[in-house]
Amino acid sequence: MKRLLIVIAFIAMPAFAQTTRIASDFEIAQMQQQLARSHDFLSQLSGHLNLGDARLARSESALARREYAQAYELASNERLDARRASDLARYATATSYAALAEAKLGHDANAFALSEEAIRYESGDAKTWNLYAGTMSLLRKPAKAASASRNAVALARRDQAQSPGLDKRLDLAVYEYALASALNETGQTREAEQLLIEVTSSLLSPEFDFVRARIKHLEAFESYSAPRGQTASYISLLNRSQLRLASLYESRGDAARARKQYENVLAARSDDPTALAALARLSQSGEHFAEAFDANPFSLPLMRDYQRYLATHRAEQADGDSSGARMRRVLIAMNRGESNAARTTLDQLDRQYPDNDTLRTLRAELDKPNETPAFLRLGATTATPSASDLRSIIAMFNDNRLTPEQRAALDKIAMTSLAQFDERKEAPAHQTIFESGEIDGVRFRFSEPMAFNGDFAAHAQLKLTYRILGASNDELLLEPIQLEAAR
Repeated sequence: MKRLLIVIAFIAMPAFAQTTRIASDFEIAQMQQQLARSHDFLSQLSGHLNLGDARLARSESALARREYAQAYELASNERLDARRASDLARYATATSYAALAEAKLGHDANAFALSEEAIRYESGDAKTWNLYAGTMSLLRKPAKAASASRNAVALARRDQAQSPGLDKRLDLAVYEYALASALNETGQTREAEQLLIEVTSSLLSPEFDFVRARIKHLEAFESYSAPRGQTASYISLLNRSQLRLASLYESRGDAARARKQYENVLAARSDDPTALAALARLSQSGEHFAEAFDANPFSLPLMRDYQRYLATHRAEQADGDSSGARMRRVLIAMNRGESNAARTTLDQLDRQYPDNDTLRTLRAELDKPNETPAFLRLGATTATPSASDLRSIIAMFNDNRLTPEQRAALDKIAMTSLAQFDERKEAPAHQTIFESGEIDGVRFRFSEPMAFNGDFAAHAQLKLTYRILGASNDELLLEPIQLEAAR
C-alpha cells in the first residue's frame, strides 16, 4: 500500500525533562535533515509543515509563516505538474495540501476555494476528506470539519472491511481522531470522548505490538503534526489522542482522569510540553512549572498560568540558566514590580531568540505598566481592550486608583473580546451556561452562572461583549451583554 502524508490536528513535543534544551529542538533538527536529504514532494511538504507547526508552538510566527509559504509553493508547483500530466488524483491531493498551507497562512478565502476544488475531484477518497476537515478546522468551521471527518471515517471503515491491514487500521484511527476533535469543537463531547477512547484503546491493543516493538528498537519518540510512515504516525496519533482526551476531561473538571492521561503521555515522552504545562496548571507546583518552561519557554498559555500562580506565590525563585529558568525569572521580576531586572533578563532572551512573539508581548507589557487605557481617557462607549488594557484596569481596581469619573466612564463602555470559557454547566436544551474563563490570559468571572442562547463549546474562542464591574486580585468581574461565535 502506498503511504501518503497523514495530517493530524496540531496540538504541540524530545526525551528527558532533565535536559535544558527546548523539547521541539529535536523535531526541528530532524525536519531540517529531512529537507536536506529527501527531495520528493511529500518529504519536502511534510518537512515544511512540521517545521512551521514546531515554530508556531514556540511563538516564532515569522519563521512559521516562512515554512508554510514554502509548503504552499511546493503544493502549487505539484498542482501544475499534475495538471500537465492529466493526473487528477495527484492534482486533487496537491490542491488539498495547498489549501491546508493557505489556511495556516491565514489566507482563508483561497484556502476554502482550494478545498472545495479538491473535493470535487476526489470525493471518494478518505484522505482527501480528512485534509478538507483539517483545513475547515483551521478556518474555524467546526461543523463542516465534523461533516467531512464523518465522510473520511465512513470511507476508511469501508476500505478496512474490504481489505484489512495495519496501515488501513492506522489511517482509520487518524480519521476517527480528527472526527473527535471536530465534534469536541461543536460541543458534542460525549461522542468525541467515546471516539478518543476507542482510538487510544485500539493503538494500545495487541494489534499494534509489531509497531510498538519497532518503536522501542528505534528508540523513537518524536511527534509531528504531519507524520510520514507507520512508526511516526503511530507515535504522533497516540500522543495527540491522549492529550485531546485529557483536555476534554480537564474541561469538565475531572482533574483525576485528566491527570492520568497527561501522565500516560509523559510515560512515553517525559518532556512533552503540553502534558507538562497541564500538570503544572493542575498541580500548581513550582517544580512542575519549571519542567514545563524548560520544555517550551515561550508558550503564552503557560506564561499566563504561571502569572496566576505567582499571584499567590510571591516567594517563588527560578534557579539555573536554561531558557525556561530565565523566562520564569522575567515573570517573577514583573510580578514583583522589578522592571529593570525583568528587562535585563528579557534582553538576554531577545538576543538568543529574536522576533519571538511571546518575548515581544512581555516587552510591550513592561513598556506600558498599568497605563490608563485610551478608551477610559477618551470617553469611548465601545472598546476592544488588549490584555495589557485589562491588566491595567485590574491594577487600577486593586490599587484603588480609579477616579469617580473613570468609574462612571467604565460603566458605560461595552467591550468586545475573544474569550475562552471554562467548563460548561448543566443547561436546558439550546442553552449554554458559563461562569468563568479568560481573555488573552486574563481571568474573569460572572457574579453568577449565566445562560446564553445557543450551543457553545468550552475552551473555544467565542466573541464576548461585556461590561467590567470590578476586579479582585488578578480576576475581572464582568457583566455579559452578548455571546456569539468568533468569526
